[in-house]
Amino acid sequence: MAMDQQLLVAARTGNLKLIKELVDAEANILDATTPQGNTALHMAARFGHKDLVYEIMNWRPSLVLSTNLKGETPVHVAAKAGQFDIVQFFKGTVENLASIRDNNGNTPLHCAVRNNHKYVLWLLVDGDQESLGLVNNAGESPLFIAIDLRLTAVADSIIFANPSTLEHTGDSDQTPLHRAVIRRDLAIIDKMLDVKRELIIKQDVRGRNPLHYAVALGDYEMVKKLLEWDISAAYQADNNQQIPLHLAAKNGQANLLKLLLNPCPDTIEVVDNEQRNILHLSAKNGYINVVSYVLDLPEAEDLVNASDVAGNTPLHLAAMNFHSNVAYFLSRNSKVDIRVINLNHETALDVVYSTDDCGMELQKHLTLKTLKSSYTTRAGDLLQDGGFIDMEVERSNKIGQRSREMSTTLLLMATLIATFTFTAAFTIPGGFRNNDPDEGMAALISRSAFKAFVISDSVAFTSSMTAAVLVFWSSSCQVSESLFMDTLPFSIGLTWIALVAMALAFVTGLFVVLSKTLWLAILVCVIGCSSPAILYLFAPLFLLVFDRLSSSPTSLARRRNILEDNPFLFIFRLSKMIYRN
Repeated sequence: MAMDQQLLVAARTGNLKLIKELVDAEANILDATTPQGNTALHMAARFGHKDLVYEIMNWRPSLVLSTNLKGETPVHVAAKAGQFDIVQFFKGTVENLASIRDNNGNTPLHCAVRNNHKYVLWLLVDGDQESLGLVNNAGESPLFIAIDLRLTAVADSIIFANPSTLEHTGDSDQTPLHRAVIRRDLAIIDKMLDVKRELIIKQDVRGRNPLHYAVALGDYEMVKKLLEWDISAAYQADNNQQIPLHLAAKNGQANLLKLLLNPCPDTIEVVDNEQRNILHLSAKNGYINVVSYVLDLPEAEDLVNASDVAGNTPLHLAAMNFHSNVAYFLSRNSKVDIRVINLNHETALDVVYSTDDCGMELQKHLTLKTLKSSYTTRAGDLLQDGGFIDMEVERSNKIGQRSREMSTTLLLMATLIATFTFTAAFTIPGGFRNNDPDEGMAALISRSAFKAFVISDSVAFTSSMTAAVLVFWSSSCQVSESLFMDTLPFSIGLTWIALVAMALAFVTGLFVVLSKTLWLAILVCVIGCSSPAILYLFAPLFLLVFDRLSSSPTSLARRRNILEDNPFLFIFRLSKMIYRN
Protein backbone atom coordinates (compact mmCIF):
# COMPACT_ATOMS: atom_id res chain seq x y z
CA MET A 1 0.00 0.00 0.00
CA ALA A 2 1.39 3.40 -1.03
CA MET A 3 2.08 5.80 1.81
CA ASP A 4 -0.28 8.73 2.20
CA GLN A 5 1.43 12.10 1.73
CA GLN A 6 0.17 13.34 5.09
CA LEU A 7 1.69 10.30 6.82
CA LEU A 8 4.99 10.79 4.97
CA VAL A 9 5.23 14.46 5.98
CA ALA A 10 4.26 13.67 9.57
CA ALA A 11 6.90 10.87 9.80
CA ARG A 12 9.61 13.12 8.40
CA THR A 13 8.77 16.06 10.65
CA GLY A 14 7.91 14.04 13.75
CA ASN A 15 4.31 15.31 13.94
CA LEU A 16 3.03 12.83 16.51
CA LYS A 17 -0.39 14.48 16.82
CA LEU A 18 -1.13 14.17 13.11
CA ILE A 19 -0.01 10.53 12.99
CA LYS A 20 -2.29 9.69 15.92
CA GLU A 21 -5.18 11.19 14.03
CA LEU A 22 -4.29 9.23 10.90
CA VAL A 23 -3.93 5.96 12.83
CA ASP A 24 -7.27 6.52 14.57
CA ALA A 25 -8.90 7.12 11.21
CA GLU A 26 -7.31 4.06 9.55
CA ALA A 27 -5.73 1.31 11.66
CA ASN A 28 -3.65 -0.20 8.80
CA ILE A 29 -2.13 3.06 7.62
CA LEU A 30 1.24 2.21 9.26
CA ASP A 31 1.65 -0.67 6.79
CA ALA A 32 1.95 1.82 3.94
CA THR A 33 5.35 2.32 2.34
CA THR A 34 7.20 4.81 0.14
CA PRO A 35 8.27 3.83 -3.42
CA GLN A 36 11.51 2.50 -1.90
CA GLY A 37 9.64 0.39 0.64
CA ASN A 38 10.28 2.56 3.71
CA THR A 39 7.63 2.53 6.43
CA ALA A 40 6.78 5.39 8.77
CA LEU A 41 9.11 3.73 11.32
CA HIS A 42 11.99 3.87 8.83
CA MET A 43 11.38 7.59 8.32
CA ALA A 44 11.04 8.36 12.04
CA ALA A 45 14.23 6.40 12.82
CA ARG A 46 16.19 8.17 10.07
CA PHE A 47 15.23 11.65 11.26
CA GLY A 48 15.67 10.83 14.96
CA HIS A 49 12.10 11.41 16.15
CA LYS A 50 12.39 9.41 19.35
CA ASP A 51 8.86 9.95 20.67
CA LEU A 52 7.35 9.00 17.34
CA VAL A 53 9.45 5.80 17.23
CA TYR A 54 8.17 4.85 20.69
CA GLU A 55 4.55 5.33 19.69
CA ILE A 56 4.84 3.45 16.40
CA MET A 57 6.51 0.55 18.21
CA ASN A 58 3.62 0.48 20.68
CA TRP A 59 1.10 0.42 17.85
CA ARG A 60 2.95 -1.99 15.57
CA PRO A 61 6.03 -3.75 17.16
CA SER A 62 6.53 -5.95 14.08
CA LEU A 63 7.59 -2.95 12.00
CA VAL A 64 11.00 -2.97 13.64
CA LEU A 65 11.98 -5.91 11.39
CA SER A 66 10.20 -4.68 8.27
CA THR A 67 12.55 -4.15 5.33
CA ASN A 68 12.62 -1.71 2.45
CA LEU A 69 13.65 -2.60 -1.11
CA LYS A 70 17.32 -2.64 -0.04
CA GLY A 71 16.56 -5.08 2.75
CA GLU A 72 17.23 -2.42 5.39
CA THR A 73 15.32 -2.50 8.66
CA PRO A 74 14.67 0.65 10.74
CA VAL A 75 17.68 -0.46 12.79
CA HIS A 76 19.93 -0.21 9.71
CA VAL A 77 18.49 3.19 8.89
CA ALA A 78 19.02 4.51 12.43
CA ALA A 79 22.59 3.16 12.57
CA LYS A 80 23.38 4.70 9.18
CA ALA A 81 22.05 8.07 10.35
CA GLY A 82 23.90 7.86 13.68
CA GLN A 83 20.73 8.11 15.78
CA PHE A 84 22.17 6.87 19.08
CA ASP A 85 18.94 7.13 21.14
CA ILE A 86 16.89 5.30 18.53
CA VAL A 87 19.44 2.46 18.24
CA GLN A 88 19.56 2.22 22.03
CA PHE A 89 15.78 1.87 22.16
CA PHE A 90 15.81 -0.80 19.42
CA LYS A 91 18.54 -2.70 21.25
CA GLY A 92 16.31 -3.08 24.25
CA THR A 93 13.56 -4.38 22.01
CA VAL A 94 15.21 -6.68 19.45
CA GLU A 95 17.51 -9.64 20.12
CA ASN A 96 20.73 -10.07 18.10
CA LEU A 97 20.31 -6.54 16.84
CA ALA A 98 23.84 -6.29 15.43
CA SER A 99 23.41 -9.43 13.32
CA ILE A 100 20.48 -8.33 11.17
CA ARG A 101 21.46 -8.21 7.47
CA ASP A 102 20.22 -6.27 4.46
CA ASN A 103 20.26 -7.45 0.84
CA ASN A 104 24.02 -6.79 0.59
CA GLY A 105 24.76 -8.65 3.79
CA ASN A 106 25.46 -5.46 5.73
CA THR A 107 24.64 -5.43 9.42
CA PRO A 108 23.84 -2.25 11.40
CA LEU A 109 27.51 -2.40 12.43
CA HIS A 110 28.60 -2.06 8.80
CA CYS A 111 26.25 0.91 8.40
CA ALA A 112 27.54 2.64 11.53
CA VAL A 113 31.19 2.17 10.59
CA ARG A 114 30.72 3.27 6.98
CA ASN A 115 29.23 6.54 8.20
CA ASN A 116 31.76 7.00 11.02
CA HIS A 117 29.27 6.79 13.87
CA LYS A 118 31.60 5.32 16.50
CA TYR A 119 29.24 5.84 19.45
CA VAL A 120 26.54 3.84 17.69
CA LEU A 121 29.17 1.21 16.95
CA TRP A 122 30.14 0.91 20.62
CA LEU A 123 26.50 0.68 21.59
CA LEU A 124 25.84 -2.14 19.11
CA VAL A 125 28.86 -4.24 20.13
CA ASP A 126 28.36 -3.79 23.87
CA GLY A 127 27.95 -7.37 25.07
CA ASP A 128 28.12 -8.70 21.52
CA GLN A 129 31.75 -8.34 20.36
CA GLU A 130 31.47 -11.45 18.19
CA SER A 131 29.24 -9.56 15.75
CA LEU A 132 32.32 -7.55 14.69
CA GLY A 133 33.49 -10.65 12.84
CA LEU A 134 30.46 -10.74 10.52
CA VAL A 135 31.16 -10.00 6.86
CA ASN A 136 28.88 -8.72 4.13
CA ASN A 137 28.39 -10.15 0.65
CA ALA A 138 31.51 -8.33 -0.55
CA GLY A 139 33.60 -10.12 2.08
CA GLU A 140 34.05 -6.95 4.15
CA SER A 141 34.06 -6.92 7.92
CA PRO A 142 33.41 -3.69 9.84
CA LEU A 143 37.19 -3.48 10.41
CA PHE A 144 37.87 -3.67 6.67
CA ILE A 145 35.43 -0.83 6.03
CA ALA A 146 37.01 1.31 8.76
CA ILE A 147 40.47 0.75 7.29
CA ASP A 148 39.35 1.44 3.72
CA LEU A 149 37.82 4.75 4.84
CA ARG A 150 40.90 5.54 6.98
CA LEU A 151 38.78 5.80 10.12
CA THR A 152 41.74 5.10 12.38
CA ALA A 153 39.94 5.70 15.69
CA VAL A 154 37.07 3.40 14.69
CA ALA A 155 39.45 0.68 13.50
CA ASP A 156 41.41 0.95 16.74
CA SER A 157 38.27 0.54 18.82
CA ILE A 158 37.20 -2.52 16.79
CA ILE A 159 40.57 -4.20 17.31
CA PHE A 160 40.42 -3.41 21.02
CA ALA A 161 36.89 -4.81 21.31
CA ASN A 162 37.59 -7.98 19.33
CA PRO A 163 41.23 -8.76 18.36
CA SER A 164 40.08 -11.83 16.41
CA THR A 165 38.80 -9.49 13.66
CA LEU A 166 42.44 -9.26 12.52
CA GLU A 167 42.25 -12.89 11.42
CA HIS A 168 39.63 -12.21 8.77
CA THR A 169 40.73 -12.16 5.12
CA GLY A 170 38.79 -10.70 2.23
CA ASP A 171 37.97 -12.23 -1.13
CA SER A 172 41.56 -11.69 -2.29
CA ASP A 173 42.91 -13.24 0.91
CA GLN A 174 44.10 -9.83 2.01
CA THR A 175 44.35 -9.26 5.74
CA PRO A 176 43.43 -6.00 7.48
CA LEU A 177 47.17 -5.21 7.46
CA HIS A 178 47.23 -5.45 3.67
CA ARG A 179 44.36 -2.97 3.54
CA ALA A 180 46.01 -0.63 6.04
CA VAL A 181 49.21 -0.58 3.99
CA ILE A 182 47.33 0.04 0.75
CA ARG A 183 45.45 2.92 2.45
CA ARG A 184 48.75 4.18 3.91
CA ASP A 185 47.38 4.32 7.43
CA LEU A 186 50.58 4.31 9.46
CA ALA A 187 48.74 5.00 12.69
CA ILE A 188 46.84 1.70 12.75
CA ILE A 189 49.71 -0.52 11.57
CA ASP A 190 51.58 -0.52 14.88
CA LYS A 191 48.34 -1.38 16.69
CA MET A 192 47.72 -4.34 14.38
CA LEU A 193 51.23 -5.72 14.59
CA ASP A 194 51.33 -5.26 18.34
CA VAL A 195 48.26 -7.52 18.60
CA LYS A 196 49.08 -9.96 15.80
CA ARG A 197 52.67 -9.72 14.57
CA GLU A 198 52.43 -12.62 12.13
CA LEU A 199 50.19 -10.53 9.86
CA ILE A 200 53.33 -9.09 8.28
CA ILE A 201 54.12 -12.38 6.53
CA LYS A 202 50.57 -13.25 5.47
CA GLN A 203 50.22 -13.48 1.68
CA ASP A 204 47.20 -12.77 -0.49
CA VAL A 205 46.06 -14.60 -3.65
CA ARG A 206 48.90 -12.97 -5.60
CA GLY A 207 51.39 -14.23 -3.04
CA ARG A 208 52.16 -10.70 -1.86
CA ASN A 209 52.64 -9.73 1.75
CA PRO A 210 52.04 -6.20 3.11
CA LEU A 211 55.69 -5.28 2.46
CA HIS A 212 55.21 -5.95 -1.25
CA TYR A 213 52.42 -3.37 -1.36
CA ALA A 214 54.32 -0.82 0.71
CA VAL A 215 57.23 -1.06 -1.74
CA ALA A 216 54.93 -0.95 -4.78
CA LEU A 217 53.41 2.26 -3.40
CA GLY A 218 56.88 3.74 -2.89
CA ASP A 219 56.09 4.61 0.73
CA TYR A 220 59.47 4.92 2.44
CA GLU A 221 58.15 5.34 5.98
CA MET A 222 55.78 2.40 5.60
CA VAL A 223 58.56 0.12 4.33
CA LYS A 224 60.85 1.24 7.14
CA LYS A 225 58.19 0.53 9.76
CA LEU A 226 57.43 -2.95 8.42
CA LEU A 227 61.12 -3.88 8.27
CA GLU A 228 61.50 -2.81 11.89
CA TRP A 229 58.83 -5.32 12.85
CA ASP A 230 60.06 -8.30 10.80
CA ILE A 231 62.69 -8.45 8.03
CA SER A 232 61.63 -11.96 7.00
CA ALA A 233 58.90 -10.38 4.85
CA ALA A 234 61.67 -9.06 2.58
CA TYR A 235 62.52 -12.66 1.61
CA GLN A 236 59.00 -13.77 0.68
CA ALA A 237 58.31 -14.17 -3.03
CA ASP A 238 54.94 -13.63 -4.71
CA ASN A 239 53.39 -15.80 -7.43
CA ASN A 240 55.90 -14.39 -9.93
CA GLN A 241 58.74 -15.23 -7.56
CA GLN A 242 59.35 -11.53 -7.04
CA ILE A 243 60.37 -10.30 -3.63
CA PRO A 244 59.77 -6.68 -2.48
CA LEU A 245 63.26 -5.78 -3.76
CA HIS A 246 62.18 -6.64 -7.31
CA LEU A 247 59.19 -4.31 -7.06
CA ALA A 248 61.44 -1.49 -5.89
CA ALA A 249 63.71 -2.04 -8.91
CA LYS A 250 60.93 -2.25 -11.50
CA ASN A 251 59.33 0.92 -10.11
CA GLY A 252 62.55 2.94 -10.01
CA GLN A 253 62.67 3.30 -6.21
CA ALA A 254 66.40 3.54 -5.57
CA ASN A 255 65.86 4.83 -2.02
CA LEU A 256 63.80 1.74 -1.21
CA LEU A 257 66.48 -0.50 -2.70
CA LYS A 258 68.97 0.92 -0.22
CA LEU A 259 66.48 0.54 2.62
CA LEU A 260 65.76 -3.11 1.76
CA LEU A 261 69.35 -4.12 1.07
CA ASN A 262 70.67 -2.67 4.30
CA PRO A 263 69.19 -5.39 6.58
CA CYS A 264 68.90 -8.03 3.83
CA PRO A 265 71.94 -7.74 1.50
CA ASP A 266 71.61 -11.32 0.27
CA THR A 267 68.27 -10.59 -1.40
CA ILE A 268 70.17 -8.98 -4.27
CA GLU A 269 70.90 -12.49 -5.57
CA VAL A 270 67.23 -13.50 -5.84
CA VAL A 271 65.72 -13.84 -9.33
CA ASP A 272 62.05 -14.02 -10.36
CA ASN A 273 60.26 -16.71 -12.37
CA GLU A 274 61.83 -15.35 -15.58
CA GLN A 275 65.30 -15.52 -14.01
CA ARG A 276 65.53 -11.74 -13.92
CA ASN A 277 67.42 -9.89 -11.20
CA ILE A 278 66.91 -6.30 -10.07
CA LEU A 279 69.19 -4.98 -12.83
CA HIS A 280 67.08 -6.73 -15.48
CA LEU A 281 63.91 -5.16 -14.12
CA SER A 282 65.26 -1.64 -13.76
CA ALA A 283 66.89 -1.72 -17.20
CA LYS A 284 63.73 -3.01 -18.83
CA ASN A 285 61.71 -0.16 -17.34
CA GLY A 286 64.32 2.50 -18.05
CA TYR A 287 65.15 3.60 -14.51
CA ILE A 288 68.62 5.05 -14.79
CA ASN A 289 68.76 5.95 -11.10
CA VAL A 290 68.39 2.31 -10.08
CA VAL A 291 70.77 1.07 -12.79
CA SER A 292 73.52 3.49 -11.77
CA TYR A 293 73.03 2.56 -8.10
CA VAL A 294 73.24 -1.17 -8.79
CA LEU A 295 76.31 -0.78 -11.00
CA ASP A 296 78.14 0.76 -8.03
CA LEU A 297 77.40 -2.22 -5.76
CA PRO A 298 80.07 -4.89 -5.17
CA GLU A 299 77.61 -7.54 -6.41
CA ALA A 300 77.14 -5.78 -9.76
CA GLU A 301 79.63 -8.09 -11.46
CA ASP A 302 77.28 -11.02 -10.85
CA LEU A 303 74.26 -9.15 -12.20
CA VAL A 304 75.32 -7.21 -15.27
CA ASN A 305 75.81 -10.21 -17.60
CA ALA A 306 73.19 -12.53 -16.11
CA SER A 307 70.72 -13.98 -18.62
CA ASP A 308 66.98 -14.45 -18.13
CA VAL A 309 64.97 -17.38 -19.49
CA ALA A 310 65.21 -15.91 -23.00
CA GLY A 311 68.94 -15.33 -22.67
CA ASN A 312 68.57 -11.57 -22.45
CA THR A 313 70.96 -9.56 -20.29
CA PRO A 314 69.97 -6.21 -18.75
CA LEU A 315 71.56 -4.55 -21.81
CA HIS A 316 69.30 -6.55 -24.13
CA LEU A 317 66.19 -5.46 -22.20
CA ALA A 318 67.22 -1.80 -22.19
CA ALA A 319 67.92 -1.98 -25.93
CA MET A 320 64.66 -3.67 -26.93
CA ASN A 321 62.69 -1.05 -24.98
CA PHE A 322 64.74 1.80 -26.50
CA HIS A 323 66.00 3.20 -23.19
CA SER A 324 69.02 4.95 -24.67
CA ASN A 325 70.27 6.42 -21.38
CA VAL A 326 70.26 3.01 -19.67
CA ALA A 327 71.87 1.41 -22.71
CA TYR A 328 74.63 4.02 -22.55
CA PHE A 329 75.44 3.36 -18.88
CA LEU A 330 75.46 -0.39 -19.37
CA SER A 331 77.32 -0.53 -22.67
CA ARG A 332 80.07 1.80 -21.42
CA ASN A 333 80.54 -0.13 -18.18
CA SER A 334 83.64 -2.30 -18.28
CA LYS A 335 81.88 -5.10 -16.40
CA VAL A 336 79.26 -5.51 -19.13
CA ASP A 337 79.96 -7.91 -21.98
CA ILE A 338 78.38 -6.28 -25.04
CA ARG A 339 78.98 -9.41 -27.17
CA VAL A 340 76.56 -11.63 -25.18
CA ILE A 341 73.88 -13.20 -27.39
CA ASN A 342 70.44 -14.35 -26.30
CA LEU A 343 68.61 -17.52 -27.30
CA ASN A 344 67.75 -15.90 -30.66
CA HIS A 345 71.49 -15.44 -31.28
CA GLU A 346 71.15 -11.65 -31.06
CA THR A 347 73.40 -9.13 -29.38
CA ALA A 348 71.87 -6.01 -27.83
CA LEU A 349 72.50 -4.10 -31.08
CA ASP A 350 70.82 -6.86 -33.11
CA VAL A 351 67.82 -6.67 -30.79
CA VAL A 352 67.32 -2.98 -31.53
CA TYR A 353 67.38 -3.64 -35.28
CA SER A 354 64.90 -6.52 -35.03
CA THR A 355 62.45 -4.79 -32.67
CA ASP A 356 59.57 -2.87 -34.22
CA ASP A 357 59.75 0.78 -33.17
CA CYS A 358 55.94 1.03 -32.69
CA GLY A 359 56.09 4.69 -33.62
CA MET A 360 59.17 5.36 -31.49
CA GLU A 361 61.55 6.03 -34.35
CA LEU A 362 63.45 8.79 -32.61
CA GLN A 363 63.98 6.75 -29.42
CA LYS A 364 65.13 3.80 -31.51
CA HIS A 365 67.56 6.04 -33.37
CA LEU A 366 69.07 7.37 -30.15
CA THR A 367 69.44 3.84 -28.78
CA LEU A 368 71.12 2.67 -31.97
CA LYS A 369 73.47 5.63 -31.91
CA THR A 370 74.41 4.91 -28.31
CA LEU A 371 75.05 1.21 -28.89
CA LYS A 372 76.94 1.70 -32.16
CA SER A 373 79.18 4.23 -30.47
CA SER A 374 79.86 1.81 -27.62
CA TYR A 375 80.45 -1.09 -29.99
CA THR A 376 82.88 0.97 -32.04
CA THR A 377 84.74 2.07 -28.92
CA ARG A 378 84.88 -1.31 -27.22
CA ALA A 379 84.67 -3.82 -30.05
CA GLY A 380 86.86 -2.24 -32.71
CA ASP A 381 85.80 -3.45 -36.15
CA LEU A 382 82.98 -5.62 -34.86
CA LEU A 383 80.39 -3.50 -36.69
CA GLN A 384 82.09 -4.10 -40.00
CA ASP A 385 82.22 -7.87 -39.66
CA GLY A 386 79.67 -9.57 -41.87
CA GLY A 387 76.95 -8.12 -44.03
CA PHE A 388 73.92 -8.55 -41.78
CA ILE A 389 74.58 -5.50 -39.64
CA ASP A 390 75.50 -3.43 -42.70
CA MET A 391 72.14 -4.26 -44.28
CA GLU A 392 70.28 -3.45 -41.09
CA VAL A 393 72.12 -0.15 -40.71
CA GLU A 394 71.10 0.75 -44.24
CA ARG A 395 67.50 -0.22 -43.52
CA SER A 396 67.43 1.69 -40.22
CA ASN A 397 68.52 4.88 -42.00
CA LYS A 398 65.12 5.23 -43.65
CA ILE A 399 63.06 8.02 -42.17
CA GLY A 400 59.62 6.83 -41.08
CA GLN A 401 56.37 8.54 -41.70
CA ARG A 402 56.09 9.58 -38.06
CA SER A 403 59.41 11.44 -38.18
CA ARG A 404 58.35 13.27 -41.33
CA GLU A 405 55.07 14.29 -39.74
CA MET A 406 56.88 15.40 -36.61
CA SER A 407 59.28 17.59 -38.57
CA THR A 408 56.37 19.21 -40.42
CA THR A 409 54.54 19.87 -37.17
CA LEU A 410 57.67 21.29 -35.54
CA LEU A 411 58.28 23.63 -38.46
CA LEU A 412 54.70 24.91 -38.29
CA MET A 413 54.80 25.36 -34.51
CA ALA A 414 58.18 27.09 -34.55
CA THR A 415 57.01 29.45 -37.29
CA LEU A 416 53.83 30.35 -35.40
CA ILE A 417 55.73 31.00 -32.17
CA ALA A 418 58.25 33.18 -33.99
CA THR A 419 55.40 35.14 -35.59
CA PHE A 420 53.60 35.72 -32.30
CA THR A 421 56.72 36.72 -30.37
CA PHE A 422 57.93 38.99 -33.18
CA THR A 423 54.55 40.75 -33.16
CA ALA A 424 54.60 41.05 -29.35
CA ALA A 425 58.06 42.67 -29.46
CA PHE A 426 56.76 45.63 -31.49
CA THR A 427 53.37 45.96 -29.77
CA ILE A 428 54.87 45.99 -26.31
CA PRO A 429 52.78 46.47 -23.15
CA GLY A 430 52.30 50.14 -22.28
CA GLY A 431 53.30 51.39 -25.72
CA PHE A 432 56.04 53.96 -26.52
CA ARG A 433 56.80 57.47 -25.30
CA ASN A 434 55.98 60.33 -27.67
CA ASN A 435 57.79 63.21 -25.96
CA ASP A 436 61.44 64.27 -26.20
CA PRO A 437 64.10 63.34 -25.23
CA ASP A 438 62.81 59.73 -24.74
CA GLU A 439 60.72 59.59 -27.87
CA GLY A 440 60.37 56.05 -29.17
CA MET A 441 61.43 54.45 -25.86
CA ALA A 442 59.21 51.91 -24.12
CA ALA A 443 56.96 53.60 -21.59
CA LEU A 444 57.33 50.88 -18.94
CA ILE A 445 61.01 50.09 -19.47
CA SER A 446 61.91 50.75 -15.83
CA ARG A 447 59.61 48.02 -14.46
CA SER A 448 61.00 44.59 -13.60
CA ALA A 449 58.00 42.76 -15.05
CA PHE A 450 58.54 44.53 -18.38
CA LYS A 451 62.19 43.46 -18.42
CA ALA A 452 61.09 39.88 -17.73
CA PHE A 453 58.64 40.16 -20.64
CA VAL A 454 61.36 41.35 -23.03
CA ILE A 455 63.79 38.58 -21.98
CA SER A 456 61.24 35.75 -22.19
CA ASP A 457 59.89 37.03 -25.52
CA SER A 458 63.43 37.16 -26.89
CA VAL A 459 64.16 33.62 -25.69
CA ALA A 460 60.95 32.35 -27.29
CA PHE A 461 61.65 34.08 -30.62
CA THR A 462 65.29 32.96 -30.77
CA SER A 463 64.54 29.35 -29.79
CA SER A 464 61.67 29.01 -32.24
CA MET A 465 63.65 30.54 -35.09
CA THR A 466 66.60 28.24 -34.40
CA ALA A 467 64.28 25.22 -34.32
CA ALA A 468 62.63 26.31 -37.58
CA VAL A 469 66.02 26.76 -39.30
CA LEU A 470 67.22 23.33 -38.12
CA VAL A 471 64.09 21.56 -39.33
CA PHE A 472 64.04 23.44 -42.65
CA TRP A 473 67.72 22.80 -43.28
CA SER A 474 67.63 19.10 -42.40
CA SER A 475 64.45 18.53 -44.43
CA SER A 476 65.33 20.50 -47.54
CA CYS A 477 69.07 19.93 -47.88
CA GLN A 478 70.58 16.66 -49.01
CA VAL A 479 71.66 15.57 -45.56
CA SER A 480 71.87 11.96 -44.56
CA GLU A 481 68.91 10.36 -42.87
CA SER A 482 71.03 9.76 -39.78
CA LEU A 483 71.93 13.43 -39.57
CA PHE A 484 68.25 14.32 -39.95
CA MET A 485 67.40 12.12 -36.96
CA ASP A 486 70.25 13.68 -35.00
CA THR A 487 68.96 17.23 -35.53
CA LEU A 488 65.35 16.37 -34.76
CA PRO A 489 65.87 16.13 -30.97
CA PHE A 490 67.49 19.57 -30.95
CA SER A 491 64.45 21.00 -32.71
CA ILE A 492 62.05 19.34 -30.29
CA GLY A 493 63.94 20.65 -27.28
CA LEU A 494 64.17 24.19 -28.68
CA THR A 495 60.46 24.20 -29.51
CA TRP A 496 59.54 23.23 -25.95
CA ILE A 497 61.80 25.99 -24.63
CA ALA A 498 60.09 28.44 -26.96
CA LEU A 499 56.64 27.36 -25.79
CA VAL A 500 57.55 27.81 -22.12
CA ALA A 501 59.20 31.18 -22.79
CA MET A 502 56.16 32.35 -24.76
CA ALA A 503 53.89 31.44 -21.84
CA LEU A 504 56.15 33.45 -19.51
CA ALA A 505 56.08 36.39 -21.91
CA PHE A 506 52.29 36.30 -21.90
CA VAL A 507 52.12 36.27 -18.10
CA THR A 508 54.72 38.99 -17.53
CA GLY A 509 53.22 41.16 -20.26
CA LEU A 510 49.80 41.06 -18.63
CA PHE A 511 51.26 41.58 -15.17
CA VAL A 512 53.04 44.77 -16.14
CA VAL A 513 49.83 46.42 -17.39
CA LEU A 514 47.63 45.07 -14.55
CA SER A 515 49.99 45.70 -11.64
CA LYS A 516 47.83 48.47 -10.17
CA THR A 517 45.05 45.92 -9.71
CA LEU A 518 47.30 43.55 -7.81
CA TRP A 519 44.81 40.73 -7.15
CA LEU A 520 43.97 40.50 -10.87
CA ALA A 521 47.66 40.56 -11.85
CA ILE A 522 48.46 37.77 -9.38
CA LEU A 523 45.49 35.72 -10.56
CA VAL A 524 46.65 36.05 -14.19
CA CYS A 525 50.13 34.89 -13.17
CA VAL A 526 48.77 31.88 -11.31
CA ILE A 527 46.53 30.83 -14.20
CA GLY A 528 49.20 31.44 -16.82
CA CYS A 529 51.96 29.60 -14.95
CA SER A 530 50.06 26.72 -13.38
CA SER A 531 48.12 25.53 -16.42
CA PRO A 532 51.15 25.02 -18.71
CA ALA A 533 53.12 23.47 -15.84
CA ILE A 534 50.34 20.98 -15.13
CA LEU A 535 50.06 20.06 -18.79
CA TYR A 536 53.80 19.73 -19.37
CA LEU A 537 54.47 17.69 -16.25
CA PHE A 538 51.35 15.63 -15.66
CA ALA A 539 49.64 15.13 -19.02
CA PRO A 540 51.76 12.01 -19.72
CA LEU A 541 50.75 10.59 -16.33
CA PHE A 542 47.06 11.27 -16.97
CA LEU A 543 47.28 9.44 -20.28
CA LEU A 544 49.06 6.53 -18.62
CA VAL A 545 46.24 6.14 -16.11
CA PHE A 546 43.67 5.87 -18.89
CA ASP A 547 45.86 3.55 -20.93
CA ARG A 548 46.20 1.16 -18.00
CA LEU A 549 42.66 0.05 -18.84
CA SER A 550 44.15 -1.74 -21.82
CA SER A 551 47.00 -4.23 -21.87
CA SER A 552 47.24 -4.73 -25.63
CA PRO A 553 50.67 -4.45 -27.32
CA THR A 554 49.51 -1.25 -29.02
CA SER A 555 48.52 0.26 -25.70
CA LEU A 556 51.77 -0.79 -24.07
CA ALA A 557 53.74 0.78 -26.88
CA ARG A 558 51.73 3.97 -26.59
CA ARG A 559 52.34 4.17 -22.85
CA ARG A 560 56.05 3.76 -23.36
CA ASN A 561 55.95 6.37 -26.10
CA ILE A 562 54.13 8.84 -23.86
CA LEU A 563 56.79 8.56 -21.20
CA GLU A 564 59.59 8.95 -23.70
CA ASP A 565 57.89 12.03 -25.17
CA ASN A 566 57.62 13.85 -21.85
CA PRO A 567 59.45 17.04 -22.81
CA PHE A 568 61.40 17.50 -19.60
CA LEU A 569 62.49 13.86 -19.50
CA PHE A 570 63.32 14.02 -23.20
CA ILE A 571 65.42 17.18 -22.94
CA PHE A 572 67.26 15.72 -19.96
CA ARG A 573 68.11 12.56 -21.86
CA LEU A 574 68.91 14.51 -25.00
CA SER A 575 71.48 16.70 -23.26
CA LYS A 576 73.25 13.62 -21.94
CA MET A 577 73.25 12.02 -25.37
CA ILE A 578 74.77 15.13 -26.95
CA TYR A 579 77.75 15.19 -24.63
CA ARG A 580 78.28 11.45 -24.64
CA ASN A 581 78.14 10.86 -28.37
